[in-house]
Amino acid sequence: MRRSDFLAGSAASIAATAPLRRASAATTVRIGFLDSLSGPLADIGLHHRAGAEFAVALANQRGGAVRYELVVADDTSKPAVGTTEARRLIGPEAVDVLLLGTSSAVTLAVGPLAEQAGVFTLAIGAQDTNITGDKAQRVLYRFAPNVQMQIGVLAQRVLSFGKNWYFIVDDFAYGKDGHARLGALLRRAGGTEVGADVLPLGTQDYSSSLTKLRNSNADVLVLCQGGFDAAKTASQFVQFGLHKKMRLAGINMEDYYWKTIPSDDLVGSTFAIHWAPGASDSAQKLARLLRAKLGEVSSRNYFGYLCVNQVIDRLHAAGTTKAEALATAFADHRFDAAKANPATWRSCDHQCAQDEYAGAVVSNRRREQTGFMYELVGEVPAAAGARACADGDALAAAGALKAQKIPDREGYEPKSA
Repeated sequence: MRRSDFLAGSAASIAATAPLRRASAATTVRIGFLDSLSGPLADIGLHHRAGAEFAVALANQRGGAVRYELVVADDTSKPAVGTTEARRLIGPEAVDVLLLGTSSAVTLAVGPLAEQAGVFTLAIGAQDTNITGDKAQRVLYRFAPNVQMQIGVLAQRVLSFGKNWYFIVDDFAYGKDGHARLGALLRRAGGTEVGADVLPLGTQDYSSSLTKLRNSNADVLVLCQGGFDAAKTASQFVQFGLHKKMRLAGINMEDYYWKTIPSDDLVGSTFAIHWAPGASDSAQKLARLLRAKLGEVSSRNYFGYLCVNQVIDRLHAAGTTKAEALATAFADHRFDAAKANPATWRSCDHQCAQDEYAGAVVSNRRREQTGFMYELVGEVPAAAGARACADGDALAAAGALKAQKIPDREGYEPKSA
């Protein structure tokens, strides 16, 4: 079975994933795409979608007997909606594989459903560590770096800001996981959590928390938030004048939020970031490819684009849409993720081990020169960031995966090459 020449160090090869070997009759592979296209995480989901749609369009432009169709659904960042939409995609829509988007809570809810149905699933952007920890599913792989990988690259930089931290936390799986892990790391370093507010996802007014923060002895405000909440908090942080008193950091601040945050007042504020156009030569080439189609390029465009390419590449390697064969094709597959070092889909926990970065916010003038909101100020290579398969979360995942078996999908005829 031929393999594609995926991501061989140039933009042309990044876009050149081969389709499934020519079949005897025309075949359409339906890729279910379930993400937050409305609600508090919609900005992230829409960026994922743009990258995914571009990848599908390029695959279809190459021609061949196999075509790809993206079947889109909106989970609104709510697990109940996500499971309802997942059932629709798996049932009436009869998608062949499933992509999950932004919300960790939705991924944690849909993963067991996909496992029971026997549908291969790739989580694009959900980052709760438990997804590839004790909640791991044999049917599901996850691309985005987990929270443990994020805090590993963030911690050293943030500890240099001071050891009295105040947390603002979104009340969902990703935010609470980040708070728990960063808080534990802070305590091990001899630091103090001087306050923590857990607030509903989509909160508009953070003045109560910021007033308490102003009256504390915090050195750093640490944001454990997802989506636009972090940008709102950062802007109000400056409105309160707190940027003159302490530093700002966090586990997430999307690189396209330069349009909404007062960047010049937040220069040096540091966040975990997942990709940057300057991370490697292949990153620069991929950025040019995405910009040519999408205009400004974001790491979330990159997520959607790369994940669809990897699904198509592994479909080609497996020669079938059967979930068990696809999971096997992903296991320990090493590929160029347009970063400094190759990435690997680890069989032990189904986490994609990849380089992770810390980025410091740059001034608007600097961003106009570079085309990116951050400068890289920290890097943890793929091999170190995900930890060993015998450690912690990966060990818990291995135990969970060992007890599972992917069932044959009821009433489904796998599409083959």
